[in-house]
Amino acid sequence: MSNELVIKGLSKSFITADKQPLSVLENIGLTVDDGEFVAIVGRSGCGKSTLLKIIAGLESADGGAISVGGRAITAPGPDRGMVFQEHRLLPWLTIEQNVSLGLDDRSRKEKTAAAERYLKLVRLEAFAKAYPGELSGGMSQRAAIARALATDPQILLLDEPFGALDALTKIEMQKEIIKIRHENRSTMLIVTHDIEEAVYLADRVIVMTSRPGKIKDIIKIELSDARNRGSADFAWYKQRILVHFFDEDEENRPEFSI
Repeated sequence: MSNELVIKGLSKSFITADKQPLSVLENIGLTVDDGEFVAIVGRSGCGKSTLLKIIAGLESADGGAISVGGRAITAPGPDRGMVFQEHRLLPWLTIEQNVSLGLDDRSRKEKTAAAERYLKLVRLEAFAKAYPGELSGGMSQRAAIARALATDPQILLLDEPFGALDALTKIEMQKEIIKIRHENRSTMLIVTHDIEEAVYLADRVIVMTSRPGKIKDIIKIELSDARNRGSADFAWYKQRILVHFFDEDEENRPEFSI
């Protein structure tokens, strides 16, 4: 059974302090195939994170529809796991307890088995009995990913998950995500400000306009799985995306080359 994500005509507004409507998303339409990795990029305030929260069921849309495998999305559910920029682990619970937090409908044995499986997947099995305060930032974020995966979601949503990490740890985490994707066969959507990260991880990159957020371009990344950040092809995709943010005048936008 296909678990493709379909977004049709999605719109969202917020009410400002002076009680005026502020349009954040407008007429968003997108289909994400089962097992695909999609990155969403755009300037701050363009509605990227809001879109992800609507997909997760944490925010409601004003108009349009979202479905996964033909099932309408109106609330949070175990079919969608979400990882935030901050790990949001509960400090009074062990890492194992944090990972199994959303598995209340399962027996203790099943909870333990699920926690063990996903902690092993993110290489944290030796820290199952540790507490969040005993882990580094990168390790804590791996634990948060394990927690999101423990419910066996069809779609993993990542909202700038590596934004607070140092450069080297970020690269390590990006490699972890690729490994998890191949081993778990998950559909993934990531919101990021990091253009290099988007090109490194994604099958397609969605470029959004400034508020109200609309889809400006969809770029298919036709690179091998073993992506070389220093290659000319990699640089070409980075420049193709970056040009959207430095020249808003589409008609007079210069051709780009490397």
